[in-house]
Amino acid sequence: MTDTFGQVVRVNAGKSGMLYDSAFAIEPDMRVFDPVFYADRARPVSAGGRNAAWFVHDRWGSGVLRKYRRGGLVARINKSHYVWNGAENTRSFAEFRLLQSMHVQGLPVPKVVAASYTRSWCFYQAALITETLPGTRPLASVLKDMPATADPGALAKACANSIYLMHKANVWHADLNAFNILVDGNNKAWLIDFDKGRQLVMTDSLCEANLNRLKRSLEKVLQQQGLAFWEHLHRFYIKNQ
Repeated sequence: MTDTFGQVVRVNAGKSGMLYDSAFAIEPDMRVFDPVFYADRARPVSAGGRNAAWFVHDRWGSGVLRKYRRGGLVARINKSHYVWNGAENTRSFAEFRLLQSMHVQGLPVPKVVAASYTRSWCFYQAALITETLPGTRPLASVLKDMPATADPGALAKACANSIYLMHKANVWHADLNAFNILVDGNNKAWLIDFDKGRQLVMTDSLCEANLNRLKRSLEKVLQQQGLAFWEHLHRFYIKNQ
């Protein structure tokens, strides 16, 4: 069964299902969520992704294929299975809907291409494809390569502005870290990986919690340089309020 509403197409096939944006000429086939399908047109993402993300290229364009993986202690016994509670409640479908809503609002996030789930008894596995953001690098990498004498002000302001716009749109990021902010050649900061993110009223405490999560990440990856950058970012964020 295929239901079309707006630009989103939903395909159900037995115990599997997918959503895709009809603006992309992607095949309505579950194989597009397997990096093997792309052969030599798939290569692993080196930074972040829990070893479950690939840059892929096909006739519809270039994207990032990400399979959902658990983190923390749970991952030692269960790396990729989640409890089934309906298609619309899967991690992939929820992230697809959120990203599409954010993109329509003009927020700095990648276009979402397709999302999938595959059921197995009372569990499911999931995957998501988003469009590649050309010329971008993780914030952590940009800061590592930044000369000690360079002024990080413009970059900190760009990151603060993007985070502020996300919060103003009442979107909560579940894992705002130094690898989930990508920076392009024009110093624009893009936000990625909205797994478990959701739309809710962003109170001051929730906004600060997001910012503090980023602070911990920057400190872990870059120590004092990361903390100094966060201070710059935080000051610009406050000015936006």
